[in-house]
Amino acid sequence: PLAGVKVIEIAQEIQGPFAALILSDLGADVVKVENRTTGDLSRWALAGALGGEGTINPEVSPYFLAMNRGKRSITADLKTVGARDLVRRLVASADVLLTNYRPGVLGRLGLGFEDLKAANPRIVFAQGSSWGPQGPWVTRPSRDALAQAASGLMAKGGMEGGPPMPAPFAVADTSGGLSLAAGILAGLFARERTGEAQRVDVSIYGTMIAMQGWEVNYTALTGKEPRKAGRGHQFIHGIWGAFPTSDGFIAIAGVDDRRWPAFCRILGIERFQEDPDYGANRARNMNGGKIRDLLDSVLPARTSAQWLAELNAADILATEVVDYRAVLASEQARANGYLRPMAHPMAGSIMVSGTPITLNGEVVGDAQPPPEHGQHTEATLLELGYTWEEINDMRESGAI
Repeated sequence: PLAGVKVIEIAQEIQGPFAALILSDLGADVVKVENRTTGDLSRWALAGALGGEGTINPEVSPYFLAMNRGKRSITADLKTVGARDLVRRLVASADVLLTNYRPGVLGRLGLGFEDLKAANPRIVFAQGSSWGPQGPWVTRPSRDALAQAASGLMAKGGMEGGPPMPAPFAVADTSGGLSLAAGILAGLFARERTGEAQRVDVSIYGTMIAMQGWEVNYTALTGKEPRKAGRGHQFIHGIWGAFPTSDGFIAIAGVDDRRWPAFCRILGIERFQEDPDYGANRARNMNGGKIRDLLDSVLPARTSAQWLAELNAADILATEVVDYRAVLASEQARANGYLRPMAHPMAGSIMVSGTPITLNGEVVGDAQPPPEHGQHTEATLLELGYTWEEINDMRESGAI
């Protein structure tokens, strides 16, 4: 759907690169402008450093791979005049420039929205940030964990009485990237309607607040703070979360009144079917501790597969709790392109994370590997009309 759309990415780590990855998966041509010396910082999070001695493919960065497959890479030192001129020439023929550098950084280099609009009056300028485009925190540094903390999410993770618990993945950065991609698509649509440049601003802090609308709005309406999530959810402390079986864990996402009799029959707890603490959906949610203790005592009697065969047949919302190795083997994930094969130049044939979006039922095929640092610099400059002599001069000056 985005074939022919050209995206210039001046970004690193997660929010900006993940937004550009989504656009790339939808067909856009993404040119990643990397720091001439270091490249994207995620290049240095090598598998060997994360996994220790004996790790397979120790010199490959799973972090960089996850955010940058299928892009082109050029190098530039934006502190030089030549590199800034290069960006303006890139933008002149591009549709989108996206960045998650701190707000104001590109502006101070003469590459802000107004500057680039002069080079291309139809450009979509997308600024990903930590805290948003206005307010007292605009220039404060941040990362994923701080957005989780400042948005209230971290305070609600973990067990009651225990310390705040962050999510086990970079939920603020990645969801902020999805928000940024959505904003860019809206900007492209608005531009097509108006013919005018658009500015898009998305923050990871704002994304985390929006994602907790139910929970935040409860406090706005009542003035009360909900309990910590514990093993379930802030508002659902009954049959919700992970429960042990004889060989692992299964997750159950609630049992409503229609399914409750079948659930009791399958677990052999019919004696509790009419119990006032368990017999109604509201009671099951409010008496979460009691019913959780009951399930913890019953479910270890059988394997996860044995329980799920009956629970799924009864249309009860349950599935196995699995690790990443099981995810990589998932037929469901592969069928939808959520996992895609890649021929990596160092790691060989591997399965990698894909895209959650399909259009018209078309599942994207093999994933393309991420670029080497500056792999496409010369080719991209030649496309822009630079001569080999000019390219050599820029290399000698340190611009690229």
